[in-house]
Amino acid sequence: MDAELENLVESGRLTAKAAERLEQLKPGAFCLHKSWGFGRVAEWNLLLNQIVIDFTNKPNHPMQLAYAAENLTPIPPEHFLARKTSEPDAIKALLKSDPAAVVRNILESLGGKATLAQISEMLVGDLFTETEWKRW
Repeated sequence: MDAELENLVESGRLTAKAAERLEQLKPGAFCLHKSWGFGRVAEWNLLLNQIVIDFTNKPNHPMQLAYAAENLTPIPPEHFLARKTSEPDAIKALLKSDPAAVVRNILESLGGKATLAQISEMLVGDLFTETEWKRW
């Protein structure tokens, strides 16, 4: 466990469970929030007891550590939303060369099943316009 998180646990300012969860939410990590959606951890400020998240529609949003640990779900770098953010050019190239691989990645990211609307939501806006999506 991160030494700073360990100090917060030892001082009683954070539970061990929260610290374990925050260990997965280090700067650069991707996460989901039930209301604000997809985000990337921008920074930790453990002195202020805060974590700062860049959500898609709410950048530079500070959260208390315990709240973040309880309400953010870490997502792995291979999750489609993470890949779309960290390697957009590769995803765009893959859409042309191997569209089935993109759909597979979306399905894996959504637990093995997805509706057409969910797939559309993942692609339209960032990777396709509405018209391009309908032709794809």
